[in-house]
Amino acid sequence: MRDDIAFPVTTGSAVALYGWTLQEVVLILWALYVLVLIVIKLPELTIAMVRIRGCVQRRWIELKGVFNRAK
Repeated sequence: MRDDIAFPVTTGSAVALYGWTLQEVVLILWALYVLVLIVIKLPELTIAMVRIRGCVQRRWIELKGVFNRAK
């Protein structure tokens, strides 16, 4: 095993040795943060989508009833 490769990875100095800048680190952390937020909000999104679908279906049925009475 080559210690010259493992050492920078374990100490965190790989950022300097492999040419990463603070901008890349921040972008990676931001992407992880957004991914975590999406995963946290998925259950709420599915509940909201079910509610919206039910509301649209009820309105569609009411609208069809209005058009059927007009005939």
